[in-house]
Amino acid sequence: MANLDLRLVRIFNVIYKTRSLTGAASLLSVTQPSVSYALSQLRRQLDDPLFVRGPEGMVPTAKATELFEVFSRSVNQIDRAVEGWESFDPSTSTRTFRLCLSDLGELAFLPSVMSRLEAEAPGVALDVVPMQIDRVAEWLERGEVDAAIASVALPGQARQKVIFRERYVCLLPTRLDRGGEVLTIEEFCALRHVLIDQSSGHSQADAALAARGVERRGSLRVHHFSVLPGVLANTDLVAIVPLRVAVLFRQLWPVAIKELPVEVDGFDVSLYWQDTVTRSTAHTWFRDLLGRALSNVDMLSGANGMPQA
Repeated sequence: MANLDLRLVRIFNVIYKTRSLTGAASLLSVTQPSVSYALSQLRRQLDDPLFVRGPEGMVPTAKATELFEVFSRSVNQIDRAVEGWESFDPSTSTRTFRLCLSDLGELAFLPSVMSRLEAEAPGVALDVVPMQIDRVAEWLERGEVDAAIASVALPGQARQKVIFRERYVCLLPTRLDRGGEVLTIEEFCALRHVLIDQSSGHSQADAALAARGVERRGSLRVHHFSVLPGVLANTDLVAIVPLRVAVLFRQLWPVAIKELPVEVDGFDVSLYWQDTVTRSTAHTWFRDLLGRALSNVDMLSGANGMPQA
């Protein structure tokens, strides 16, 4: 097999992601016939159909799926190597960075991050990728996201910066507040709870409670923390949330904060990135900006009178 043209590899990657020749052509700003021709070249060189038409678009073959793992990683490494040699001026750059955040991260961190971006790099765009905790490490390795902020350890990530230490508390409507700082186990178990799907990356509290024989009575399961204050303010439901977010919610909604009835270990909120991008000037700048923005978030929280963990 002859050496593959890097242009064909890039087209293959886009077809794989979009599952569409038309969609790939649009993203690449080329005509659909040129994408079809590139695919035919790849099929001939690789001796495999690579994609077959199905009800939901172009379905990759087993060989295509295997190749994508290699191709995407290789192209990203080439791009990063080139970026490392290119000069990067944030004040004039128009590139787009991709940051993986949970909905809590969007609430807590985006205002500060965007304020920094507008001040230092007004032409730079930010694409926020919704958190899927079981896929973040893979996205980082492939270069599909430039950085991620997570509250659980991500396997295989050599680069990590702890932003702050956090802990969980119980958030409840103010009308249910009977005074005191800590809920008793009896009070806690009698309450009806909103449960957050584990894909958010916040399963530590439930695991700790279960280990101590404490079971929550779930009345609602959701995928996003951001819906909680409105739900709690209009029902008699309660929820477990990180302290800093609970303080933010309390400032905007009629909710109260209580300590959990059993001790639950705190956790680190960390910034993650892939080790292979450390030589890129652009990525180094982006990580530095995130670090400064997130540090500012923590200081503002303390200044707003938030109880410290």
